[in-house]
Amino acid sequence: MIRNYLPSDEESLLALWNTAGTAMGYAPLEAEQFRALLTRHPNFSPEYTFVLEETGRILGFVNGCTGDDIPKGDVRGYVSCLILLPEADTPENTALLLSALEEAFRAAGRQYSAVTFFNPIRLPWVIPGTPSHQHNNAPGVAVELPLHDRMLALGYRETTRECAMYLNLADYETPAWVAEKAEKMASSGYTVARYDPKMHTGLEEMVEALGNAMWSAEIPAAGKSGMELLVGLQGHTCAGFTGPIYPEPTGRGYFAGLGVAPQYEGHGMGTLLFYRLLQREKEVGSQYMSLFTGEENHARFIYLGAGFRIVRTFGVLLKEL
Repeated sequence: MIRNYLPSDEESLLALWNTAGTAMGYAPLEAEQFRALLTRHPNFSPEYTFVLEETGRILGFVNGCTGDDIPKGDVRGYVSCLILLPEADTPENTALLLSALEEAFRAAGRQYSAVTFFNPIRLPWVIPGTPSHQHNNAPGVAVELPLHDRMLALGYRETTRECAMYLNLADYETPAWVAEKAEKMASSGYTVARYDPKMHTGLEEMVEALGNAMWSAEIPAAGKSGMELLVGLQGHTCAGFTGPIYPEPTGRGYFAGLGVAPQYEGHGMGTLLFYRLLQREKEVGSQYMSLFTGEENHARFIYLGAGFRIVRTFGVLLKEL
């Protein structure tokens, strides 16, 4: 039967995660990590978590979330993960779990079910071909998983594809041409520096112009808190950003994003910001960098040029309910 999650199911879900889940590529987790990331997460709800049970044994589960405080959460429900034991991993059981979650989204008045990076429940996965390095979130469903094609067959459409990219910072050295580029840009009044609220203006306005709600919430707050944030400047006015800069507990250099306000594009600011980011992440002790970007996003050529390689591809999925 399909039923809603109960607190007594937590141990079974953790066991599923560390067996069938890790076979899908998710990072293995200790109990406290699992609770922090999923079952005790502020956006976790039994209302949007369903288990597949047979004679008292849990064979699989699906989790999702929604809420007006989540980007587009007033109209969307987000699918976080769907995991089934190998003997129960069938299209039929996938459909049963997804159908239960979608019906819960409909009952809450949501118009869409989606798998995107807007989901605040962020679940880590192991980067293929690395010494167990992890990325802290998935932007969709990995295209090599059966789940990807099953969801397409169940009415989801792939709105875009995201490339996951990786760089071992032990292999990174800033190219000599970066300093030459910085000097040339400085002659036109464009520089990159650590954000200083006493000297630099327009951070909030610059981020707002980029139209990303997550950046608008995180970046100005990071700047005000004193975290290391790199900004592209035109004089003393913020024209772009990257950061904040620090190593995560896994050794990954944190990467919120890279953006240049539309009116300042075309001067090479994004490229200079990115190379300075890599340099600083290495200097503060980060072991590696990972990120994802759209398959059609021109920025991926900046990342490839810096030595990143594509390690996995994800489909961003959306279904009208």
